[in-house]
Amino acid sequence: MSKENNLKNILAYLGILLEIFAAFLVLPIIAALIYGEPVVAFLIPTVISLFLGVVLDKNFTRGRLDLNEGLTLTAMTFIVFSLIGAVPYLYIFAGTSDTLVLDSFFEAISGFTTTGLTVIEDISAVPKSILFWRSETQWLGGIGIIIIFLSVLSHLRTSSTSLYEAQGYTEKLEPTIMYTTRRMMKIYLIYSMLGMGLLYLSGLGAFESVTTMFSSISTGGFIVRGDIFSTAGDATLAVICMLMLIGSINFMIHDKIFKMRIKDALANVEVQSMAVMILVSSLVLYILTAGAKISIFETISAITATGFTLSEISTLSTSVLLVLTILMYVGSSSGSTAGGIKQMRFIVSLKAILWTIKKMSSPASAIIPFKIHGNVIDEKTIRLTGTVIFTYSVALVIGTMIFVFLGYTPMESFFQVTSAQGTVGMNIIDIAAAPAIAKITLIFNMLLGRLEIFPILILIHNIFKR
Repeated sequence: MSKENNLKNILAYLGILLEIFAAFLVLPIIAALIYGEPVVAFLIPTVISLFLGVVLDKNFTRGRLDLNEGLTLTAMTFIVFSLIGAVPYLYIFAGTSDTLVLDSFFEAISGFTTTGLTVIEDISAVPKSILFWRSETQWLGGIGIIIIFLSVLSHLRTSSTSLYEAQGYTEKLEPTIMYTTRRMMKIYLIYSMLGMGLLYLSGLGAFESVTTMFSSISTGGFIVRGDIFSTAGDATLAVICMLMLIGSINFMIHDKIFKMRIKDALANVEVQSMAVMILVSSLVLYILTAGAKISIFETISAITATGFTLSEISTLSTSVLLVLTILMYVGSSSGSTAGGIKQMRFIVSLKAILWTIKKMSSPASAIIPFKIHGNVIDEKTIRLTGTVIFTYSVALVIGTMIFVFLGYTPMESFFQVTSAQGTVGMNIIDIAAAPAIAKITLIFNMLLGRLEIFPILILIHNIFKR
């Protein structure tokens, strides 16, 4: 297929994704009507999304997508949706920001990538319908609009595998991609409804229960009230921690839980690795801060890439920030809504050190399999893991250097860029007052982190190649 036909094929799929996206813009319109707020901020992006979707859907024919096209479509979807999803924010930044377009796009990207960094300085002044939209974008970004797309449309079997793999998934819950994505959506919806109900029973109001559930299960981190955590009871914090952990675990593991295969779920190497890191890090933070609740909550928030916090991050000691930075860098389970390099890559990289030493100290003819929990990992996977971690780290270094050149301290720079690329959202600087280049850098890091590096790099490569 020619490059032109490749692009037409991608645009055809983007069209139907935009049509589905328009349906989700109806929810904040309903919220605006309930709270007596203007609906024009959402009517405009709804019309834009629906119009562009219909135009692309009707003028281009969908064919088979290969993995390259699937990765490109994934990257384009996040960018295009963020551009359209940024429209409501123009209304709150108008007259208050000299860079309202950039700030609006930043807020939208932060939502769809489930990061949670914000340039909004006064949450209390923002209409509830827009706060609802912020949280909803994280819920959509958590499961992924393409997964929703695959679960709804059953006739796209020829391209479903490429699109599924482009989201970073390799295993299947069911024999087909369609039933797998439907199973994933069912699990996500059940947890969402459960979380919303438990948050309401714990003492939060209906609006706060829905929006906090959106931001927790997606490991997003947006809040709708500045003092929501300082006034929350232990029951509410416990539910939020539960939702953060649920969102950070692979859907394959959740499927085992739903099938009551609890031992199999607990035996998963990523679950065990996360449990150890949470226990050790919580203990270290408790020693450093002498606060049990803060230590546990901040540890879970950082490793799950959610970004909720009970404390003022900028006032924490360098030692605490370093622990949180390590947690943000490693992240959670592969195939989850969370960010970071992921536990499996971390485990493979550590195991690879010992394996390489053993291999180099053995005769050349010796066959030494690379195993994790009895499963053999091929050398291609080991090399790919190393490439992803190296590329991820290089992006962190570049972003950190840019911030240092802008005048931020090395610790501030490294922490903030790691938070953005890990899609965590913990904040140590005033992003609203930061220069445009700093915001653009964080946008790029958020996209790289959410898309796991290569989709955005492939998109850039394809643009220059054309």
